[in-house]
Amino acid sequence: MTLHLPIRPRTIFILAFILLAVIFFAWVNGQFDQAARQSERHTYYYTIDLSYTTTIENVTLFLPVPVLNNTPMFMTSLLDKTAYGVSPDWNISVVNENGTPMLAIRAARMVPEYHGYPVAIEPGTSVLPTTLVPGREYSSDTPVLMPVSVAVMETSVPEIDTRHPVGHEPLFFPEGNFTPGSCDTPACDGLVYDHRVPVYISYTSERPVAISLRVSVSGSNAIWRGGWESNTYSDTVVIEIANGTQGWIAGDGRLITAEGLYY
Repeated sequence: MTLHLPIRPRTIFILAFILLAVIFFAWVNGQFDQAARQSERHTYYYTIDLSYTTTIENVTLFLPVPVLNNTPMFMTSLLDKTAYGVSPDWNISVVNENGTPMLAIRAARMVPEYHGYPVAIEPGTSVLPTTLVPGREYSSDTPVLMPVSVAVMETSVPEIDTRHPVGHEPLFFPEGNFTPGSCDTPACDGLVYDHRVPVYISYTSERPVAISLRVSVSGSNAIWRGGWESNTYSDTVVIEIANGTQGWIAGDGRLITAEGLYY
C-alpha cells in the first residue's frame, strides 16, 4: 500500500516564492550584465610630453609613432593639427627613416612656459591674489617649467589585447628587440619588456638647455560594474638630455603588459 501525504498550501506557497525569487534574481543579474556590457569601452592613447628649459630654434624632432603591421597609427588628428596640444606653428608630417615610420615635428622656434606655484586662498578673503603672467625664463616668481603636452585618443570596437600586445597591438619600433625586463617598484601584474627606440633631436640655442621627452602609447579595456574595472598595456620611451646631445639617440623603451583587472 502506498501512502500519499497531502501537500499543504503553505508548502506550495514557499516553493512558488522560491521559484519566483530565483527567476527575479536571474532577471536582475541579466539586466546588470547587459548594462555592464553596454558600458564596455576599448580605448587607445598616444601622448607626447616635451619640455625645454630655454628657447630653442630651428627645431627638428623625429619621434616614435605607434606601428601595427608596418602602418603608423593615430596620425590623422596630428597631421591636421586637431589633436590636443598641437601648436599651429609646428610643421608635422610622417617620415620613413630606415624603414621605420616616425612623426616629424619641425618648428622655427619653441619657447618654454614657466608658471608660479599655486597660491592658497584663505576663506573670507575679499581681495584675491594677482594671477602671474607665465614667464619665458626661470625666475623666483615663475619657477615651474610646464611641459608641452600633446594627446590623441581613439576608440576601438574589438577588445584590445593587453596581455600579449607584441605583434597584435600598436607599439613603438616593433621590429626591434624586446627583452624581458623587471618591474619591482611598483610591482607589475604582467610581463615587462625593455627595448631600444630611435629618436632624432636637432636644434640651436643661445644658452645651455635641458630637454625632457616622454612618448607613450597605451590601450585599455574598461567596464562599469558598480565601479570601473580596466586592464591596460603601455609602451613608453623617456629621454633626458642635459649636455647638448643632438642627432640620433637610442631611447629607453619599456613595454608593460596586463596591468589591472580582467573581467
